[in-house]
Amino acid sequence: MTVSISFLCYPPDLSGQSVVFSEDFSGFTTCTHSSPSPYDQSGSLDSKTSEPGWTGSKVYSAGGEIKLGTADVPGWIETPSIDLTGYEGIPRLRFDISRWPDDATTVQVSLNGSPLGDSFAPTDEFQTIDLPLTDAGSTGKIKFESLSKRFYLDNVQVIEQNITYITNFYQHQMKIRMYPNPACDIIYFENLGGYNRLEISDMNGRIITSAGLEGKDELEFPLTGISPGIYLVRFISDTWCYSSRLIKYHQAIR
Repeated sequence: MTVSISFLCYPPDLSGQSVVFSEDFSGFTTCTHSSPSPYDQSGSLDSKTSEPGWTGSKVYSAGGEIKLGTADVPGWIETPSIDLTGYEGIPRLRFDISRWPDDATTVQVSLNGSPLGDSFAPTDEFQTIDLPLTDAGSTGKIKFESLSKRFYLDNVQVIEQNITYITNFYQHQMKIRMYPNPACDIIYFENLGGYNRLEISDMNGRIITSAGLEGKDELEFPLTGISPGIYLVRFISDTWCYSSRLIKYHQAIR
């Protein structure tokens, strides 16, 4: 049995989440996901967003979400300046994203002009991305930009996790067992009592799969459909969250 070596994903002991900023694009009511509006709304964003100050180009209404870009011209949208002061934890950016079906879309997310990691390629289905806003400073504008083709965006949130104390964090951390690692087809988790959710994400923050853990102390988790690579496994409770690195191989390592 191998005890996983974990590292912080959120601050170690959390008193709860504070939503610093939120936009669900519910003001973009016209048309649908499969048939977005043909009219660029970038000149009237303040009339449709919950907070004024958004800017953008090639922004289209898609029935409660937005489409960025066209087949020929990339699009972008940037938040108003977000106040990130007065919190003790590291703020995190979460958003839902997908591409126009079968487009070779690439997207870059940046904070105050600095990229948040590498550009990435969304899939046809909406996925939730979770990124830490390290070195955010006191205020920040977050930009979502297509480097090629079209994509959909929804449910943008900046969430702050407030630190209270770190008492017994490492004792708590070492209770979870995760094996084998590297893994091939199945990974096993033990001593999960107290955690209510497990998430596996890629290194760009895209959540690949998840599972509820309520009432479970052990879990046999299949890795079918997950491509070989390096991933983060997050263990989440009401007061704790940390992550372990998972390596997925084509075949078992001997």
